[in-house]
Amino acid sequence: MGLATGIFSALLGLGGGIFLVPALTIIFHFPIRVAIGTSLVGILATSAGVAAVMPRGRGPDVGLALRLEMATTAGAILGSWLAGFISTKMLSILFSFVVFLTAAYVFYKARHKVNPSTSERLFLKDYRPRHWPVGLSLASVAGMLAGMLGISGGFIKVPLMYSVMEVPLGIATATSSFMVGITAAASVFIYYGRGDIHPIIAIPTAFGIFLGAMIGIYLLPKFRVNLIRFLLIGLLLVMGVQMLINAV
Repeated sequence: MGLATGIFSALLGLGGGIFLVPALTIIFHFPIRVAIGTSLVGILATSAGVAAVMPRGRGPDVGLALRLEMATTAGAILGSWLAGFISTKMLSILFSFVVFLTAAYVFYKARHKVNPSTSERLFLKDYRPRHWPVGLSLASVAGMLAGMLGISGGFIKVPLMYSVMEVPLGIATATSSFMVGITAAASVFIYYGRGDIHPIIAIPTAFGIFLGAMIGIYLLPKFRVNLIRFLLIGLLLVMGVQMLINAV
């Protein structure tokens, strides 16, 4: 499951938690807090793997990432702490809502794909992020969801940087991949201290995710990603409905 999660994450630019948490709870019947803790460890592995093989000149804006991470990390710590007080039923319902929101974002991204051959360029050197107050506020929301639900928050961070802060899309995607590792690291310690991370589950899953991410990066130029996106939308809807049924 970690291998499949890593491949999908690399192909679609989404954090693995949106796949892994439903799989661990629905297929393997783990408690949702254990699934979330395992997902955070996997996100950390994926972020490290993607950063290690990032092509030169296609990397993140580290300065932008570190500034946004001040808000994101604070939100992640708050979300991790709140997760310990929220019932498993409410966590499942909230996660279902986020899964449906992610499906809508993937659909939007598939219908509004940026074509690099047009005048818009994915990577630019001369740009300046704008609207910092809104950016920092939404970054804290993304961090809180990441800490509470074990997801990367990339479906919030990428549109935030691209649409609100006017960062080129390629740089926004790379910066989000860099940020999710820091956000996950801030949350992991709280889940581990609470006993929600079991090494016998988290370590092999993280290894599978790391290997899958490497495979996904290699396969990316060979696949029609739009087709994979539409297949993913159906998978997300099935997962979200299943988790919602289990919760109620």
